[in-house]
Amino acid sequence: MEQAAAPYFLSKHAHVCVTGDAMVILDQATGKYLSLEKRGAAGLGKLVLDWPLQSDDASTPKLLQALIDRRLITADPQQGKSAASPAIALPRYWAREGAPRGRPPIMARDLRRFIASCAYAACSRTFLPFSSTVSAVRRRADRGHSRPEGAEELALRVRVFDWLRPLAFRKTDECFLYCLAMRGFLSNYGIVPAWVFAVRTQPFAAHCWLQHGDQVLTDIPFNLRRMVPILVL
Repeated sequence: MEQAAAPYFLSKHAHVCVTGDAMVILDQATGKYLSLEKRGAAGLGKLVLDWPLQSDDASTPKLLQALIDRRLITADPQQGKSAASPAIALPRYWAREGAPRGRPPIMARDLRRFIASCAYAACSRTFLPFSSTVSAVRRRADRGHSRPEGAEELALRVRVFDWLRPLAFRKTDECFLYCLAMRGFLSNYGIVPAWVFAVRTQPFAAHCWLQHGDQVLTDIPFNLRRMVPILVL
């Protein structure tokens, strides 16, 4: 006997992942995160398509209606999608590992592209909602394809951006701006890294980074070891 199809879907603007002790939902429409206790969230296992947690409880939990009211769950397949979490492995290497120290060669076009990418990123963060920025990044990624490049070229472009970065913003507390600006900068050279949003719990923290294959461009692997990806652009 075939199992009945799940009657509900994760909303297209929502993203979900499971950490060690909780389920986390990112509402792309608001840019806010919602943390759910795993046992309660598992009650939706047979109700929502590809829900990451399963339960033998066939009853309809109150949580379902609460998520429907917040427009995170929908019964309309045209407005919904699979609730499967993004499949991407955490990076194992830092892109600049072993790269030369000191000032890299910087051309005039590098400076122009840096200024343009940082200005766009700053305006996007200040004036656009999170959902608009995510949608714009996704559209550009769908239109373009990252060309093959060597590890040395990738490391050089990252070094150039990082050398210029203090002219525009601090790195330590600006991961969103850092990633958006560097992604725009690298795209001028045909390099389109993945932009990974992730969370951890106990205590809760949200973070994002750029990743190209198994290399992280905007952080180091050690800092990401407890993070669980929730959205990949």
